[in-house]
Amino acid sequence: MEKVSIFAFNDFHRRLEPFADGSGGAARLVGKLRQLKAENPNSITVNVGDVAGDNKKLGPDSFAPIAELFDRAQVDVLALGNHEFEDSRNGYESLRNGLIKPFHGETLCANVKDVAGQPIEGTKPFTIKQLAGYNIALLGVVTQDLTSKMHPTAGVGLLAAGLQETLETWVPSLEDRSDAVVVLGHENLRKMTDLTEAVAGVDVAFAAHDHKLTAEAVEVSRADGSKGFISEAGAYGQNINQVDLYFDPASRKLIKVEMTTHLVDASSPSDPVAEEIVRNAPKLERAQMPEKPARRHSVSLNGFNELSKWYKVQQDEGKSPR
Repeated sequence: MEKVSIFAFNDFHRRLEPFADGSGGAARLVGKLRQLKAENPNSITVNVGDVAGDNKKLGPDSFAPIAELFDRAQVDVLALGNHEFEDSRNGYESLRNGLIKPFHGETLCANVKDVAGQPIEGTKPFTIKQLAGYNIALLGVVTQDLTSKMHPTAGVGLLAAGLQETLETWVPSLEDRSDAVVVLGHENLRKMTDLTEAVAGVDVAFAAHDHKLTAEAVEVSRADGSKGFISEAGAYGQNINQVDLYFDPASRKLIKVEMTTHLVDASSPSDPVAEEIVRNAPKLERAQMPEKPARRHSVSLNGFNELSKWYKVQQDEGKSPR
């Protein structure tokens, strides 16, 4: 058997400093990722979205210094999460210029487009990485619900397709071009498990969004006899999940999938370059929850999508939503 590895983490939410118990922290996360990659040359590192956000005030520094830290951590692929879409101003300028453009890796998002049908500038639906001679296809998708109570205009001007629809569109063609299909899904563990079971051809899926940590890869069996595996690595840079894919060299078939969780704690190596990046990072203020509409101004709105549209209309008309 030949092994290739994927190191994954999700929902970092710009937690630059360690927690009180010594877990997490950008410098230790970077140090641990670099250590793991050095020990496993046939590997890639992926992030499954929500790199920032966490109810911080929006602005040009919303994503700083994530791109710099991820490049130092040798992150190869980033799949966008819903918090990446909180700042809709100027065509998501802070996302494009603060994260996607400065990040040296590839940014994936297959199911979100603008109203003209164009993808987010700088993103692609999938990429194919070659590891130990095997082609590993990675497809990025994000939950359809891009809206936010804290930031009501999140997702405005964008259309998010359903995840199953997106997977059924892309996975068959990726199967033909690769030895394994991996989905980077910024959606909760239960839904990603259901999707992996429903869509034949998904070999491995990474979940996110609900901050759960899988003790081992969740295995699902399909009616056609094939299997899929799902992994999620908690949140805040406290854990890294290593998913190992084992191939038969003769047939090039994926024959086994295993998962290991690596803790990021006080015993993890702290990267000095990342320490300096954190020291120089801008301090972001916490956002305030918008006031609820007064009863006399109440409107009938079905869900946050309609609320975000209404909120933008109020802004465009110079009104102050209350």
